Amino acid sequence: MADSSTWEFEAHPHMLRRQAAIWTLVMGGGMVFGWFMLPANIRDLFNGFQIATLIFFVVVMLGIVWAVALSSVKAGARGLRFRNLFTTHDVPWHEVASVRFTPADHWAFVELADTSDRPVLGIQRSDGPLAQRQFDELNGVAAKYLAPQV
Repeated sequence: MADSSTWEFEAHPHMLRRQAAIWTLVMGGGMVFGWFMLPANIRDLFNGFQIATLIFFVVVMLGIVWAVALSSVKAGARGLRFRNLFTTHDVPWHEVASVRFTPADHWAFVELADTSDRPVLGIQRSDGPLAQRQFDELNGVAAKYLAPQV
């Protein structure tokens, strides 16, 4: 779509990124701390597969948290680019009908011309007033590029 120098707006979830960092420390640190707090004779009872299983589940849980936390949205002359979980969507303005973020929405939405909509996890209600400011900025950029409705 466009290189990073042409984006007029960028946002990501602030609260969720802080929470992801905290959970990484708590879960990762708790796992390591818990392991070394076990007496050596108990640690000897675990085999490699059991240890790998524990590590696998912690990594999967943190991977899910970070996949959401690394969500983002960018907007510029060529359209929107937003990453939700593991998927990046490039949506040109001619495919966008509007952007939405009502008080009942947990995150912003892009309403597409084909009458479907997609969540934009880069702007999340959990960020409070910051989320509304981010949406207002996004809406301002969208207003510049969206064709007027007849």
